[in-house]
Amino acid sequence: MTIGIVGGSIAGCSAAILLLKEGHEVTVFERSNKSLVGRGGGIGTTPALMKQIRADGLINGDFALFQINKMPFIGKVKSHEPYGKVAWDMPIHFNVFQWNELWQKLRHNVPNAHYRAGIKIVDAKSMPNGKVELTTHSGNKAHFDLVLFADGYQSLGRQLLFPEKKLKYRGYILWRGLLKESEMDIACPLSDDILRLSYKGEPGHNVVYFIPDQNGSVKEGERVFNWAAYIAIPEAKLDNIMTDKTGKIRSGTLPPGSISQANESWLKRFLSQHIPSYYANIVNKTKDSYIQVIYTLDLDSYYKDRMCLIGDAGMVVQPFTGSGVFKGYNNAKDLITCMKENQNLNDALEQWSKAQLKTGKRLLALGEQMEKAFIWEQLDFAKANEQATKTWWKASVSFPENFNYERP
Repeated sequence: MTIGIVGGSIAGCSAAILLLKEGHEVTVFERSNKSLVGRGGGIGTTPALMKQIRADGLINGDFALFQINKMPFIGKVKSHEPYGKVAWDMPIHFNVFQWNELWQKLRHNVPNAHYRAGIKIVDAKSMPNGKVELTTHSGNKAHFDLVLFADGYQSLGRQLLFPEKKLKYRGYILWRGLLKESEMDIACPLSDDILRLSYKGEPGHNVVYFIPDQNGSVKEGERVFNWAAYIAIPEAKLDNIMTDKTGKIRSGTLPPGSISQANESWLKRFLSQHIPSYYANIVNKTKDSYIQVIYTLDLDSYYKDRMCLIGDAGMVVQPFTGSGVFKGYNNAKDLITCMKENQNLNDALEQWSKAQLKTGKRLLALGEQMEKAFIWEQLDFAKANEQATKTWWKASVSFPENFNYERP
């Protein structure tokens, strides 16, 4: 079968590798003509998923990551400065790593003959013969038996298939940054932890952890400190926070180094007031931070006329679920399974879509639970003890059975 994949990032490369192994003729179209390295900081997933990814040959050889075993919940208390008060150390199983390294490993396993960089797809439509026609920015046409859109949360494919589905702003942004450990003033107490820091009397929270450096080093002194602050911004003020240094209002993302000085100063003052001083100091030293606007999007189907949505082109889920890698990989794996179980492609796509909707809605439910707990009804860890924090967590969050990083 000839299969076109629109988008050459993590979901697109994952699907390409899996489908090529099944003997399909695959072409990936990536609009950027440059390496995608540098697009992201730290990401993570469950060790079970990483094991599956390795077993399927998506990545091979050395892969730099940190095994996370604890998730401390920390609040700002004057008597516990500079590191804050730990309300509870929650046991977890989670892996964190560089977005860059994962993409590089995946891209390495997609042969160059199947990866078309610098080709932007501008249209897609079904043909009378059952094929799907893709149109490039230069007007060229290409025809496929099946097309997968893996083109992210602002997906062209989703807009073409389901134009009535719109992104829903969740009322907060994710402000992110990276700082080399060598630039820190004093040693960091983090080891195998991913910290969640509450704000005093304000919605939102901050997540901090180490990731390997650009060269894959996990050595102490060479690591990179990754922080991600969820901050509530009323929709009426969103355009202001998303106005870059040149005065242009950006949509969805403010790239590294483009935040206006006034907004960056305000964000740094906000965190300095609400998180322990050690971590506030790291944020204040960080340069080239960036902003993501947080959206969600629900779907009623994952396909139409032999065109499918995978990864963030499908349902859009809040990032603190840690499900980004999981979605793209499992969308592709499930598609292959359904095609093997059904001789008729339309039957396979219908079966596949129903399964993706079931998983996607569970992840959306998890995202809404975590959003309520970590944004709008965030427990003040400065005032909570271990039992109160455990009770809050158990009452707030319930993981899907196939995506759970809690450790008993």
